[in-house]
Amino acid sequence: MARTSQRAVTEGRLAAIRTLLRTHAVDAYVIAHLPSIRYITGFSGSSALLVVTKKKLYFVTNDLYDVQVRKELVRHDGLEVLIDRDPWGALVRSGATSTWKSVGFDPGRHTHAGFLHMKKQLKGATLTAIPGVVDALLLPKSSAEIASIGAAAQMASRAYEKMLGMVRPGMTERAVATFLATTTREMGSEKDAFDIIVVAGARSAMPHGRASDAVIKSGDVITVDFGCCVDGLYSDMTRTFCVGTPSQKVVDVFAVLYQAHMSALDAAVTGVIASDLDAAARTVIARAGYGENFRHSLGHGLGYEVHENPRVSSVNTKEPLPTNCVVTIEPGIYLPGKFGMRIEDDVVITPKGPNILTTAPRELVIV
Repeated sequence: MARTSQRAVTEGRLAAIRTLLRTHAVDAYVIAHLPSIRYITGFSGSSALLVVTKKKLYFVTNDLYDVQVRKELVRHDGLEVLIDRDPWGALVRSGATSTWKSVGFDPGRHTHAGFLHMKKQLKGATLTAIPGVVDALLLPKSSAEIASIGAAAQMASRAYEKMLGMVRPGMTERAVATFLATTTREMGSEKDAFDIIVVAGARSAMPHGRASDAVIKSGDVITVDFGCCVDGLYSDMTRTFCVGTPSQKVVDVFAVLYQAHMSALDAAVTGVIASDLDAAARTVIARAGYGENFRHSLGHGLGYEVHENPRVSSVNTKEPLPTNCVVTIEPGIYLPGKFGMRIEDDVVITPKGPNILTTAPRELVIV
């Protein structure tokens, strides 16, 4: 992302946080969650603390990242950088905390030990739990962030198509996972989004089964779930295919799954409530008699974490999805002892419907 456009995006996010400071009548807001810090500052290191006040932005990291900070940090007005291995000690010594009477934080993004240390250092201030402040602001992604997620989705799609040309009976699940990992890295992926899932035959009924030494046999249903990383942003894709001719039962269940997936894509428009999007797929599966076999939510947000907000779930009954929110749509049907299957696309929510970033064929391919 160009530095000028990145600054414009992050300045908008900072302005929104400062509005919330006024709304909640706090002098400062503490952000300890590293992906959130990256969304606001561009910093990709593994140790940092960020404090937003009405006019200042305090960024603290340790000396291991001294050079990295100079290269990555977006230079906002009022930014103060402290390089110290004791973040709260550095803030106190700088005098920054002396005027903070009320300090907000997200209780879901702090460890207990981190909270106790913050409380000890800010003994004169009232700590106010304000959950979800930053998470809500980061649902819409910038055009550059969407482009990076899209590039990661393209890598995964191309790798899947290459994999279809090499998989055969007698290979192990682990060999297929290794091929995908190697291929995506050669394409430029910074890392695997998570441990690659390759499950064949009866093992495909495990939604999150990891690749094993199980041998792929003719007639097996195989599900692969993996993702790539570009500029620190992730993709996440699942496809189901068959090695050899599938049974009629497999074909019939896949037809239900495919219809459910397409129904959800049709419903993925700006303003849709998360639970309604989930229901678009779940209703199709339930009507076909497989409701109990769809064991997870329909999807999740994507960004600097593989699983971000929003949760596209039946329990998320009040959250509308905003324009440029990036989510997965991944219905699944799992029949224990027999087989399982899932289709997953990465999509951008828009007023006209989903911008689908995943381009690999979602049909039941037979190899």
